[in-house]
Amino acid sequence: MMKSSPRYLSGAALCVCLWHNPAPAQLSHNLSIGNPVALSMANSATAYIRGPDAIHYNPAALALVETKYEQYKLQMGFFDYEGTVSGAAPGRTFDPLSNADYLDDPLLQGEQSRDVSVESPSVYLPFFGHTPLPFLVAPGYGFALRGGTHDQFVFANSAFAVQIFGYERDMDNIAAFNGQRFGITRLAYFNPSIGFELTDDLYVGGSIGFSWQGLGVTTRTRSVLNTVGELSALAGNLESELGVDLGLGLNPYNDVGVLEVEAEDPLSVAYTLGLLWHPTNWLSVGFAYQSEGKARMKGDFKLSYTDSFNALMAGLQPADNALAVLDGGVISAEPAQSGDVEIDFTQPQWASVGVSVLVTPDWRVNMDVKWVDYSVLKELVFEFDQDLDYLVLASVVNNLADIYSGGGIGGDYADPDVLRLQRHYEAVVDVSIGVEYRYSDNLFLRAGYEPRSSSIPEDRQDLLIPIGDADLYTLGFGYRMGEGAQLDVWFAYLVSEIHIAPGESRNATSALEGDVIYNPYRGLQIDHKLEGYVFSLAYSTYF
Repeated sequence: MMKSSPRYLSGAALCVCLWHNPAPAQLSHNLSIGNPVALSMANSATAYIRGPDAIHYNPAALALVETKYEQYKLQMGFFDYEGTVSGAAPGRTFDPLSNADYLDDPLLQGEQSRDVSVESPSVYLPFFGHTPLPFLVAPGYGFALRGGTHDQFVFANSAFAVQIFGYERDMDNIAAFNGQRFGITRLAYFNPSIGFELTDDLYVGGSIGFSWQGLGVTTRTRSVLNTVGELSALAGNLESELGVDLGLGLNPYNDVGVLEVEAEDPLSVAYTLGLLWHPTNWLSVGFAYQSEGKARMKGDFKLSYTDSFNALMAGLQPADNALAVLDGGVISAEPAQSGDVEIDFTQPQWASVGVSVLVTPDWRVNMDVKWVDYSVLKELVFEFDQDLDYLVLASVVNNLADIYSGGGIGGDYADPDVLRLQRHYEAVVDVSIGVEYRYSDNLFLRAGYEPRSSSIPEDRQDLLIPIGDADLYTLGFGYRMGEGAQLDVWFAYLVSEIHIAPGESRNATSALEGDVIYNPYRGLQIDHKLEGYVFSLAYSTYF
């Protein structure tokens, strides 16, 4: 009994982090804005942007609008996720557990590897929730209007998708333990903005963005054996403290349950400031900064337990008082728990500096340097309106681990009604370059390249957001259809690969003893490739 208890104990404790970060790293930054000129030049637009989309890229450029500028946009995207979860790669040696009985994870079903590809795209939308689509689509509209013939002020507004990303997998896909269904959306529906001509060659601007922020996730979780050495010393202590026998049939690879969360904040506010220096017709230099966008999302959750986990909790019910002493709570032992949830989320701040040079009368070169502060995503906090059984047990285990190991293996991951997900993302700095060639007075050809650094460190990679460093390749053109009318089109290809070795990621494959982060693929290897195809067109009128 003493020997097997840690397996049940640690397996239940691992439910503490059954869900992972909804921020899709660098995957969607700037890609969903939909401006074909900026995007066809790989987002090198801080010093070279015209029209209402300057609200996002650099509001100072609004001051270049002569009278009125109106733009209609449509953007479509498709993302292909292909990957496998496998045993240790040839030539590697890896002993995930000290007990040989558990060397072969039944997740693989006796195979060397299993497919974890995504079945279909999905978006999370206001009023509709999760919405499967054959591809992602985002319309947009904006206008900019000068106050008067000689007025130095230009006023503008627009609506666009700051972020839109999601997918669905089959429930029997083993990647469902890192997210069966996921969607995150940020819609900027009202963006009052102003551009001001400070001098003949210096412009400033600012905007306030009012956005809807929403997320939805459905994920399975399992009781993977997490700790081996140090938690084994806790088994006797735990059973002594609680006065119960923990050997209730939850083995290290049982499913614990399915968690469904949907939450939103209809009013998340951020502001953008811009500066543009345009001393000659061949040189522009720009700077832009956007603040954090804090959201307090509120919604519903449902956690449906498996029979084996429910039996474990029913066996622990007599120890409610002891659990309370050990930082636990009240156990319901119900097949499912549901109620309200609140989630804090911060859209990261960013800054960019750009230069645009007309090298010859027909060739323009743009370059941007961008900083995005994803380091703000150290953790995500979920606050539930009741004690959850899996959080009760996780809280106790964390507390006992700290007590009996001298703080060596515990962590502040959970209270009975609060879940804290440790992410530790990193700020990134990227450089993008774009070129434009004037083929004729009416036709402009564009291309760009942007290497996009992942904000997700290697030890936090997982299958929820399976993207590492990425390469973005873009092409596009602009065609003047007549006096004051233009059609712009762009196409982009994004590619990213990740390779997570056994034990490398603390959110997927970790083998660290005492590591209480949820790791559904402990000791396994993950290989994944993401390819994105994005198309956008815009029709603009200006005079």
